[in-house]
Amino acid sequence: MSEKKIRRKEKGITLVALVITVVIMLILAGVAISAVVNGDGLFNRVRESVGIYKNAIQDENDKIESMLNEIDNYLNNSQESISDGSFNSMMGVNTPDTSALPIETTKYVTWNYNETDSVYEEQILDNVPDNWYNYENGEWANIKTTANGLEAYWVWVPRFAYKLPESDTAKEIEVAYIKNNGTETATGEKAYYATDAEITADGSGLYVQATDFAKGTLEGQEQAWIIHPAFTFGNVQLNGIWVAKYEVSNNNDKVGIKPNTVAWDEILTADIFQVCRQIQNTGGTVGTTTGNTAIDTHMIKNIEWGAVAVLSQSTYGIFNPTSSTGVNGDETYKVWNNPNVNKITGMVSNSENGADAASLEDNMCDEYNVGNGPKASTTSTVYGVYDMAGGCFEYVAGVLAGAEYDKLGTTDERYYDAYINPSQTSSDYTGGKIGDLTAELLPNQSTVTTWNDDKAGMIRLETNFMHRGGEHNNGKDAGIFRFNFNSDNGGGGHSFRPTIIIF
Repeated sequence: MSEKKIRRKEKGITLVALVITVVIMLILAGVAISAVVNGDGLFNRVRESVGIYKNAIQDENDKIESMLNEIDNYLNNSQESISDGSFNSMMGVNTPDTSALPIETTKYVTWNYNETDSVYEEQILDNVPDNWYNYENGEWANIKTTANGLEAYWVWVPRFAYKLPESDTAKEIEVAYIKNNGTETATGEKAYYATDAEITADGSGLYVQATDFAKGTLEGQEQAWIIHPAFTFGNVQLNGIWVAKYEVSNNNDKVGIKPNTVAWDEILTADIFQVCRQIQNTGGTVGTTTGNTAIDTHMIKNIEWGAVAVLSQSTYGIFNPTSSTGVNGDETYKVWNNPNVNKITGMVSNSENGADAASLEDNMCDEYNVGNGPKASTTSTVYGVYDMAGGCFEYVAGVLAGAEYDKLGTTDERYYDAYINPSQTSSDYTGGKIGDLTAELLPNQSTVTTWNDDKAGMIRLETNFMHRGGEHNNGKDAGIFRFNFNSDNGGGGHSFRPTIIIF
């Protein structure tokens, strides 16, 4: 009896315990589920951990992408942000030297093509852009100086060596960009030559000095590389030169250099020399201060004109792969003429020689950045130098040896090229110089012409100043290779352009 009760009691306790256990387990389960699901529960913590992990991955990916972009920019564009004249191994040229130009007055210029309006739109930038220049595509570096209410556009011509073909017709000129090793000097008719092996991909090389007036022969070589003498100023070797992009316009007797403006003519050569020298002084177009010895501005020399012409006739000029001339095989690779009768800068018509022997009104011409406009530049792109064919005759600092240099305003030989003319005839080209293309292009004595039928006449006693390019109504006689003679009287239709060098 007692044992049965005890067993019955044990069974009751077990059932109650079971119920209590189940209840407790349900309570605990509810608490656990609530803890997991709600508040700062496990699920939320897991969700937060997942979010933190994802954010960490995204942050890491962003940092990696940023680092890769920096590496890519360094590899591809690192030297484009450098603008001190040093050799850019990625771009293959000496960087455009702006080191002595005021930061606040120097802007960087590029163009974007607007397909809707069929126009190249100018972009003016305060800092060096990644796409500032690409000489292989004919995109020469451009800057704009904006000091003292004046505006001027300049184009960088990097230091180069060239190999000139012996031909009486226009041919492509082989050009190689080179470093400045600072050791060469040149005077008179001397130039510097190098063998093929010495022109290397990084622009380096050792050069041999030669005094021959040969058209490319040295020590048995059929053709030799010539370091262009325009990159020698006195005893200083230059990394390159800045050349005015357009013929000069008159801004209250100060130099402006802009498209779509009237070229400044009827000015004496001595006055041309002085206004070009004033560009670098206080109140000038560049914005430097008087006495800044790191910069020099001057009237373009004939040898400097020659450097632009040589580079224009290369694969980096009108023979570049993006050239707007010659692409269809029925157009001549030639810098087109500016035939505008009103002497407006940067103009072109619908043919390479303008109207051959007639000038054109404004409404019959294209501006530099629309239609045929780019064809009038030295690259057949908007990045080149304009008005070097047609427009106005351009005085250059080239004078007859023994002439009155005071008419130029200086006796400093760094600022002019002196020529001889033994026979005192316009067809005597024996006094021409290496690099300025007055003799190297084999001018034809019988026709008194040079490449592209451009007129060729040497200076002599009666007319002892050199001018280049031809006038708006000269037709096929005008062109970048044209050289001719004039007095210093600054007659109508004679303009000019300056250059900047940085030491």
